[in-house]
Amino acid sequence: MLNAQSPCVWVVDDDPDDQFLFDLAFRTLTPPVRVNMLNDGEELLVALSQCETLPGLIVLDLNMPRLNGFDALKQLRAIPAYQQLPVVVLTTSTQPEDQVRALQLGANGFLTKPASSGKLLMLFNQLVNQWQLR
Repeated sequence: MLNAQSPCVWVVDDDPDDQFLFDLAFRTLTPPVRVNMLNDGEELLVALSQCETLPGLIVLDLNMPRLNGFDALKQLRAIPAYQQLPVVVLTTSTQPEDQVRALQLGANGFLTKPASSGKLLMLFNQLVNQWQLR
């Protein structure tokens, strides 16, 4: 059961289908993880500036309107209060140069979106364990 003390992951992705699957996958974990869905980097930066408690992890897509993942990551890491905030890029890109660029901009990880919901659930479980969100 989710409550205010449950760990929180912020997912920044403009695809409604991915948002639905990601939310479902995180809520299926034991214990479930609260998810805050944002549509692009602009929403992320505004939400961070207004939140009382920082998320335990940000899962960030690269290809989004208004402010893409690269630009959001660059701006995020320029703010001292957010420099240690864990950010994992989760994207459809398999391009090595995208991975290099994301890591150079301060991403803590770079993952390609899996094709199946079962693999997605395993991936999110690993992220929750890695970033100690239990």
